[in-house]
Amino acid sequence: MSSLMKTLILFCLANAVFSENVDVPGKLGGNLVLKPDCIIKPPSSILWRMKREKVADFDVDFGTDITYYGDFKGRTTLDTTTGELRITGLKKSDEGVYSVELNSVWLEKTYTLSVMNAVPKPEIHVSCVEDQTYCMLTCNGDTADAEPVTYWWKVGEGNWEKVGKILTGINSDSKLIQNNTKCICKLKNAVSEEESEAVGPLFETKNIPLGGEFVLKPDSTPNSLSSILWRVKQNKVADFDRDFGTDITYYGDFKGRTTLDTTTGELRITGLKKSDEGVYSVELNSVWLEKTYTLSVMNAVPKPEIHVSCVEDQTYCMLTCNGDTADAEPVTYWWKVGEGNWEKVGKILTVINSDSKLIQNNTKCICKLKNAVSEEESEAVGPLFKPSARG
Repeated sequence: MSSLMKTLILFCLANAVFSENVDVPGKLGGNLVLKPDCIIKPPSSILWRMKREKVADFDVDFGTDITYYGDFKGRTTLDTTTGELRITGLKKSDEGVYSVELNSVWLEKTYTLSVMNAVPKPEIHVSCVEDQTYCMLTCNGDTADAEPVTYWWKVGEGNWEKVGKILTGINSDSKLIQNNTKCICKLKNAVSEEESEAVGPLFETKNIPLGGEFVLKPDSTPNSLSSILWRVKQNKVADFDRDFGTDITYYGDFKGRTTLDTTTGELRITGLKKSDEGVYSVELNSVWLEKTYTLSVMNAVPKPEIHVSCVEDQTYCMLTCNGDTADAEPVTYWWKVGEGNWEKVGKILTVINSDSKLIQNNTKCICKLKNAVSEEESEAVGPLFKPSARG
C-alpha cells in the first residue's frame, strides 16, 4: 500500500474514531442499504461482516468478482466503488452488528440491524362504565415482532398525542361530547405506521329547552328487539321485555311523559324538567350499546335590554347587555354596531367617542343573548355620540 493511501486511510479513521454504533431498523421482507461513513476511492478491498461472519468480500488483487456468504447469497449486492451494501428480503436472522473493512483497515462505525414487522391496522375497542361517566378506548393490534411500538391518539380536530395503548374518555370533556367528534388511534414503529378507523361520538349532547321534548334513537338496532332498557345515570327510565308480555314499564317521574317504541327502540320524553338532565344509555337484547347521550335542559334566553353608562366628558360609554339567564346558562353575548357584523364580545361593550362607526348620525347598537336552544336580540340604542359632542 502506498504511503499516500495509508495517509488517506488514517485521515479517514481519525474523522470516524468517535463514531458511535448506529441503530438501523429494517422491515421484515424489506430492503436495506448500509453505507460506510468514510470511503477511500477507489477502494482496493472491501469486507462486510455481521458479527464475526462474512457477508460480502471484494479484493481487487484477486480480480473483479465479489463473494457473498451463506444466506446472503442472492439477496445482497456490494457496490465496489462506494462500499455500499444492499440487502433485500430482510429476515429476522439478518439481525446483528454489521461492520466494514476498507483496504484492510476496519472502520470504527458499526450498524446494529433490528428487523421487525410492519405494524398492523389497529382497531379501537370501547368499554364504558355502567353510569357512562367515562369510557376506556383500547388501541388493539397484533404487534408481535413489530415492537417497540408507540400508541398515538387524535380526538376530533386536535393534534396527534402519544398517550399509550388506552385512552380514557370522560363524559364531561367538551372535546368528546361535541356532535360528530370522533377518536382515531395510530400504531407506529421505526419502519411503519397505521391508523384505525374513527369511532364516536362517544357521548352525544342534546340541548333541549325547558318544557320541550326530545327523542333518543339507538344508532344501531337488531332486526328483532326482544328487550329494551333505557337508563339515565344508573336509574331506569323505561323497560320492555317480550318474555314478560307486551307491556312497557316507565319509572319515577318519567311516567306519563315518556313513550318507548318497541320496534325501533326510540325513547320520547315530553315536558322536560331540569331533573331530567344526565347521561342516557340503552340496552338492547341484554347488550349495552356504547353510544350515550348527555341531556342538558335549559331555559330559553330572555329578550335582553341594553343599559348605557357614559363618563361625564362623553369620551366613552359602557353598554351592558342585561337579562335574567338563570337556568339558561351557558350564554354567550353578541354585539352589532351599525351595519357591522355580529361579534361575540362579552356582557359589556366599551365604545369610544373617537370611533367613527359610533359618531355617525343614527348609528345604533344591538346586543344578543344566545345559548344552545335559543337566541334573542335587544332593542337598538343610539346614537351614543352626536357630532357636536366631539368638541
